[in-house]
Amino acid sequence: MNTDIEKGQKDNPEKDSKNDDQPSADDSDVKKDPDAEEPAEDSPLKGKEANMEGQNDANLPPGEKSGAKEGAKGLREWLSKSRVKWWIAILVAIVLLTVVLVGTLLAVEDDDYDIPDTSIRLVKLWPRPNKPRNVINFVHGTLPIEGRVWPDLTKQLDVLLSRYTPSANRSKHVVECFGGSQTMEENKVCKFDIRPLMLECSKSMNYGYDQGKPCVFLEFNNISDWVPEPYTARELENYVELSDRSSVTNMVYLDCQGDSLVDQENMGRIQYTPDRGFPTKFFPYRGQPEYMSPLVGIRFTKPAVGVAISVTCKLWAKNVNHTDEAVPSGQISFNLLVD
Repeated sequence: MNTDIEKGQKDNPEKDSKNDDQPSADDSDVKKDPDAEEPAEDSPLKGKEANMEGQNDANLPPGEKSGAKEGAKGLREWLSKSRVKWWIAILVAIVLLTVVLVGTLLAVEDDDYDIPDTSIRLVKLWPRPNKPRNVINFVHGTLPIEGRVWPDLTKQLDVLLSRYTPSANRSKHVVECFGGSQTMEENKVCKFDIRPLMLECSKSMNYGYDQGKPCVFLEFNNISDWVPEPYTARELENYVELSDRSSVTNMVYLDCQGDSLVDQENMGRIQYTPDRGFPTKFFPYRGQPEYMSPLVGIRFTKPAVGVAISVTCKLWAKNVNHTDEAVPSGQISFNLLVD
């Protein structure tokens, strides 16, 4: 019988080898893979992050997946450097400071613009300067790009001088006045004739703006019942340099100067038309309906180009005060910028 068993084992060698290769149930419970890691406590979170990374990587081409991960890792490492953090902080501070400064400048400019000139002055300026810098600025020339601003200025002068047309002078209430005295006739006003104005300060010559030699006008501001007390030529020489002593007679003398030596040089020579001031025969103003305010044209013959020129014009009479606080003030200032 033993012989039969041994024979059976010899007849089935493969079966025995298979049985030897299969591990038993007990062995599977005991043996473990040495490379396997025990699950960590945050394995669910890691699984979610892996899923999200997998979804993001799925949207990238296969060749860029590894490059994107390496780039993101490198960026994080670069941003984590203390030197980089300092530079980022400095950049943010500069941006914030710039925003604050720009906002402050805009606020200051708006405040300046909202502050009107409330001073009561004996004269007013034509054309009206731009606020808040109180500047008459234009580009001279006749090309379209050069003539965008100065036509608006000359239109203001057209409106001003239209009140002195011959048709207005033919009114029965407008009379010729001679000497330094106003007419004593009731409701009558003295005629102001603009025909003696120099040609360069006329409408036909664009008041010199296209040539960069502009004319500005000072108009009496119709201060009621103000009567000037004019200086004699000898008295006035104590304050200003007179080129023509005869121009002072029966006149509220006008003198315009640059505010500094540089402004004086940049302003160049100026001319007055038709007179060097306001004749006393036009005073006082008593609210006459057809009163013709006297004018003085000031022509800048050769102002510097591209430079802002500060100019102050003063009226000279014994009862004129030249401070802005005076009521009425006998001076007016403006800036001229010819481009």
